[in-house]
Amino acid sequence: MSITIDVPGGSALVLDHLVLDVNGTITNRGVLIPGVAARIARLRETFDVHLLTADTYGTADEISAALDVPAERVTDGVAKVAALQRLGGDSCVAIGNGANDELMLRTVGLGIAVLGPEGASPRTLAAADLVCGSILTALDLLTEPRALTSTLRH
Repeated sequence: MSITIDVPGGSALVLDHLVLDVNGTITNRGVLIPGVAARIARLRETFDVHLLTADTYGTADEISAALDVPAERVTDGVAKVAALQRLGGDSCVAIGNGANDELMLRTVGLGIAVLGPEGASPRTLAAADLVCGSILTALDLLTEPRALTSTLRH
């Protein structure tokens, strides 16, 4: 399971894992954003999907079960990077919004920042390869690699 994105003027990206921040990225104040579950279900056909979260709202287990994907509790950005290194960072696409996602987005093959309902850290936006106006837009782009190609073109 993977996708390959041929980036004109750059290197091809071969992505096996989708790593998602939870709070402010796929949830709004701990509640799954409508439309996320259906998109994750489709993306599980292409990626191994993982959740990394500080679990601020205490809903990680519920979200993990609803999406049928594993969740790992992490305390900060360094812990997120350690989790990514176990997966092979270059083979990961990661999506996040918070300050603790900055290092994660710098570490992966493709880092996507979202301007979610809980805002976004400007450092994380600057660290991203791509910025999306919502998690739904970000997930939809992963279902159509050619759309990513045009945005990532050098």
